Amino acid sequence: VDAVVAACRGAAPRPLPAWPLDDVQRIGLATGLTALAGRIGLFDDAADDIRSYVAEQQTEVAKRAERFRSLTPRVLTALAAADVPVVPVKGALLGGSAGDGAVWTHPDTRPMSDIDLLVDPRHRAQAAAVLVRAGCSLHASEDHEDTFLAWGDGSVGRTDGESAAHNGRVEVHPGWQEFLHGYTVHGFDPFERAGRRTDDQWRLDAASFAVHVIGHLSSTVVRAEVRAVNLIDVWFLHERGMDWNGVSEAMRDLDPRLTTPGLWLVDRFVPGVVPGVLLERELARLRAAVTLTVCPPAALFRDPTQRTTGRWRADFTEHRAERVAVVRQLGRSARGRLR
Repeated sequence: VDAVVAACRGAAPRPLPAWPLDDVQRIGLATGLTALAGRIGLFDDAADDIRSYVAEQQTEVAKRAERFRSLTPRVLTALAAADVPVVPVKGALLGGSAGDGAVWTHPDTRPMSDIDLLVDPRHRAQAAAVLVRAGCSLHASEDHEDTFLAWGDGSVGRTDGESAAHNGRVEVHPGWQEFLHGYTVHGFDPFERAGRRTDDQWRLDAASFAVHVIGHLSSTVVRAEVRAVNLIDVWFLHERGMDWNGVSEAMRDLDPRLTTPGLWLVDRFVPGVVPGVLLERELARLRAAVTLTVCPPAALFRDPTQRTTGRWRADFTEHRAERVAVVRQLGRSARGRLR
């Protein structure tokens, strides 16, 4: 992660250690940075099998990103034509496939896995019908989302989760439901108020979107799926002049997940990005902020077979609903939590 951040900031690429291929694949799964690391020269001096694998990943991720850049505008246009208010979030927006231009300066190396769309719960059935007419097939439906496939079989893909065939999913979220915990955090209306309407489509403003990405870092800790690509997302947003005052306001008005651990994680891996005043204020509201001071940042990046402890997650719950949800979650099997 340090090497990627340094290279993105303009420093000369630093060759990575001479890892075996298995380790490169495992690190790729944990970070989501295989293709980007190759694009900026971090594997130039690696063994032939490593360089061949990394080149393959660059090609596959570029194919996958291009598919989403083509698909997302079609999906959004179809929903707009049916008067279904929708807010695109996460990877699709970061990669520039929602029409706002790529956030990444290396847009072909952002490993996009799906298109996440927020809709008003009242428009859930209508959105589903529009997507089916647009050629997507219903893959699965749960309380918190309806999943449609534009291609592929919705499987988990290859070793590092970055192949072009992986997923092809369009996920419709009615309101915003924190599915890890199983309760509605804010619903759709606050997202609509925080957004701006362009060409009959809703967009989150940059600050609200940043809160979503940082909150994603915080929430996925419990699933052992925190990926360094999310940290780099925040760095690229920062480089584009993201308004941190706006982020601070959005955290109060539109905080769909616990954002403070995510801010802390960004600050530790990418120092100097998060304003100190904002970080101090958010840390001060934690019930057990001392836990962060003794937790090495790298401990949050986990092998897929491992999980973070319930105690770590419970330390950052402020509201009774969250505390109850953590207890409920600890009583569920790992399979149920990962469903």
